[in-house]
Amino acid sequence: MTDHARAVIIGGGVGGTSIAYHLAERGWTDIVLVDRAELTSGSTFHSAGLVGQLRSSVTLTTMMMYGAGLYRRLRDETGVDPSWHEVGSLRLASSKARFEELQRQASWAKTFGLPLELISAAEACDRFPLMSTEGVLGAVWLPTDGGRSPEGRDNPDPCARRRDRRGARAGDRGRRPAS
Repeated sequence: MTDHARAVIIGGGVGGTSIAYHLAERGWTDIVLVDRAELTSGSTFHSAGLVGQLRSSVTLTTMMMYGAGLYRRLRDETGVDPSWHEVGSLRLASSKARFEELQRQASWAKTFGLPLELISAAEACDRFPLMSTEGVLGAVWLPTDGGRSPEGRDNPDPCARRRDRRGARAGDRGRRPAS
């Protein structure tokens, strides 16, 4: 059992594992990550896994862009496949007001260097043939959005692998990790 840690992180979902990963990246070795159950088994496990980068604030957009970039490089850094699939995302407009909002989003995306494209309903259907274009005035397409596939939840967490190699410890089910 460990009696001391420089940092104790409570919650082993995507947030907690990310904090442990980034502290370990900065050279911290006395880190303990605990969760009430198995790591990443709570709301992180049940989420769809989509990482949509364009958000309503600079902070959130920057954070989501960083997250997408991190998932792109985790396999090379950790040797663990994070099941990242960069499939892109569509946002649809079925009213004039929503279409104007998408136009603003396209301008907002440019300030971050995101390759968001304003496209027609037909172009959206080309990207996702199962959709109906009835009532759709237009869309935006962000090809660098993606997500972790559900089967990836069974893979070891790549952040955990890198974190553990750098000296952080994790425990679950309310147990403290062994030192």
